[in-house]
Amino acid sequence: MDRQEPQVSEPISAEITAQILAARRAQGTTREEVAAAARRAGAPESFTTAAYRNVESGRRAVDVDELLWLAAALEVPVRQLLGAHRDRFGADVATPPECGPVEDATRQAVQELGDLDGREAPLAAAAYRLARQLDDGAGMATAAVSKELRATLADIWEGQGAEDEDEEYGPS
Repeated sequence: MDRQEPQVSEPISAEITAQILAARRAQGTTREEVAAAARRAGAPESFTTAAYRNVESGRRAVDVDELLWLAAALEVPVRQLLGAHRDRFGADVATPPECGPVEDATRQAVQELGDLDGREAPLAAAAYRLARQLDDGAGMATAAVSKELRATLADIWEGQGAEDEDEEYGPS
């Protein structure tokens, strides 16, 4: 695997490139899967795996349209892909085009927790997938998916609570 440093030199673009790569890795998907999901989210057929690879490697910066498609493909809020620059832009909640009521409520609940770092971000992505399964009535028994979703959300909440306690009381 070619591990080149991104060539994008603008600070915001370089941060977005790094966040896109981090989101894909956290989700555990391939470049091919992300490019295909971006096309399903509205990207043109010319947004191929090779085009995505050029974005991820930093050979070129994403434009605004691609940022939106990639946020949808990676199932993350656009602001998450802005990294350290997210506060320069308004708040948003990523809601995929065909988001059902359970997924929408889950995304709202996770958004209220604020920025998720570490293991909470992958847990949030898992919560969104489980919520989508509940909305779609896909394969698994509703009770089993609902139980797994509640456990995932509890893990996210506990992770955020531990960080809040550390900030409140300072280092031990």
